[in-house]
Amino acid sequence: MLAQRLVFVGHISVDKVENVNGTRLQPGGAALYAAMAARTLSPNVTLISATGKDNPFLDVLNLLPYKDVKIVDSPSTRFHIRYNRRWEAHYLKASHGAGSKITSRMISAKWLRHKSIFHISPMQPSKIAKIIDKIKQKSPETLVSVNTWIDYIRERRNNRRILKDIALKADFFVVNDTEAKALAQTDSLSSAVRLLKAKRLIVTLGSLGAIISEENGNLQMVPALTLPPDKVVDTTGAGDVWCGAFLATYNITEDFAKSVSAASTISRIKCSDWGFQSLIKLRFREPNDVVEFVMGLKDGGIQKIILDYMEN
Repeated sequence: MLAQRLVFVGHISVDKVENVNGTRLQPGGAALYAAMAARTLSPNVTLISATGKDNPFLDVLNLLPYKDVKIVDSPSTRFHIRYNRRWEAHYLKASHGAGSKITSRMISAKWLRHKSIFHISPMQPSKIAKIIDKIKQKSPETLVSVNTWIDYIRERRNNRRILKDIALKADFFVVNDTEAKALAQTDSLSSAVRLLKAKRLIVTLGSLGAIISEENGNLQMVPALTLPPDKVVDTTGAGDVWCGAFLATYNITEDFAKSVSAASTISRIKCSDWGFQSLIKLRFREPNDVVEFVMGLKDGGIQKIILDYMEN
């Protein structure tokens, strides 16, 4: 398969994160995390987003060679997240600010002219629906991946209706097990997987891997390659990193097993440091390198092995 351009659409944010390891103000946003993960495997990564002039971390955009990011006068999107000892997130503040400027109008024809896979990070479902419609109308062969957020599912019944429609239009619809059950309105994961209809439904299960259900009835459980229980530093954006790494690997291999394994591993590496610091210099020449990375952990700790895959 000829690797295509990966285009990530969604929020860039300024995050205040509190957890057992301390408090940090750091760059964030679902689309930025996903793009940073994808670039560990692919040079053809583009970010489409909007952020405010007040964003103190604008320099991170220089890490991405391709981008279409509006710098606007509105306040930047900001999140204040506090994690308990079980790494459960509590959003103390969520201000979307400049994120409201991200609309279907930002999907330029120049990105649709290339063979691309678009990933739409969590945003209001009505906005995602308009973005998908534009992409599919202008370029029907373009693959689209969608990820959502539990609060959008719980917010109102109409959001669930829109998201179920989006799942049928998207080529990949990615949710975690909690989101799948909330969207299907059931307490049973197996029931949720049966009830939710999608071209490719991907339900992530953390360290266990992922369940993949296809519209042809094919259902498979893909275990993850898990890393040793090193100290977790920060889990913010781990799910978004999973999505970016999954798509980058699938773009190269079209192999679900390799894609889930790579995504789970790179997501775990991300959690070994604050934000996406552990991903900035990380480079894998190909997905098999991720497997080699895991095997190399038998010979040394995670930080030692990460150094073998860092750019100079």
